[in-house]
Amino acid sequence: MVHSFSRGLKVIKTFGEGASTLTLSDVANRAAISRASARRLLHTLCDQGYARTNGKQFWLTPRILELGFSYLSSMEIWSFAQAHMEDLVQLVHESCSIAVLDGYDIYYVMRVPTRKLLKSTLNVGSSLPAHVVSLGRIQLADLPDEELDHFLDTASIEKYTRFTVTDRAELRRTIREDGAKGWSVVDRELEEGMCGISVPIRDRSGKSIAAINITLPPSKATEAGMLEYMLDQLQATANRIHDDLIRQP
Repeated sequence: MVHSFSRGLKVIKTFGEGASTLTLSDVANRAAISRASARRLLHTLCDQGYARTNGKQFWLTPRILELGFSYLSSMEIWSFAQAHMEDLVQLVHESCSIAVLDGYDIYYVMRVPTRKLLKSTLNVGSSLPAHVVSLGRIQLADLPDEELDHFLDTASIEKYTRFTVTDRAELRRTIREDGAKGWSVVDRELEEGMCGISVPIRDRSGKSIAAINITLPPSKATEAGMLEYMLDQLQATANRIHDDLIRQP
């Protein structure tokens, strides 16, 4: 393990919403490192063009996006999924996202929004706890029993709304039921103004590599036949993405 590299990543992650510009002391406190280490790492970022400073404060530059784009460009699926997502949004008039599961969270890698349902702003790179959103649960459903049990035993299962499932046995049962169905609906468990429906995106071998969802208001989700319609359109989109993927050389 290269500890200096690990500390450098911590320094990058200290910047974010409400913390776009930080002092040396701010960065050291947020990253839990010494001021001397923070100074060296920040000036290295500045030297490489990933940050700038006016002598007192530091901020990231747009070049930092290269790090995220390296991941996106390394995954062939993202080069053609955008068009299918845009077609879906035009059809259902609701936001569509693709996210991947990593550890205890899901990370958004593509989004085509229509309206703001979440109190927080979601963008590419945003993360949410996997157990409380449909994008996470449908990917957790693909885990072997031993891995799912480890996730549920060690994850921080917080209560976000009065609808959040926090009982680990019930959560496990729900995840396995979603896997058997091939889709997941999570209604008002993260925020009371949001209902999400998700299906997996699979690679050539049939392994789940991501999930795609539609986010809609709970009031709309209760309309007769609405969830069935949304699910049909969502699954058709996932199938088109899969078909494009397996046609790649």
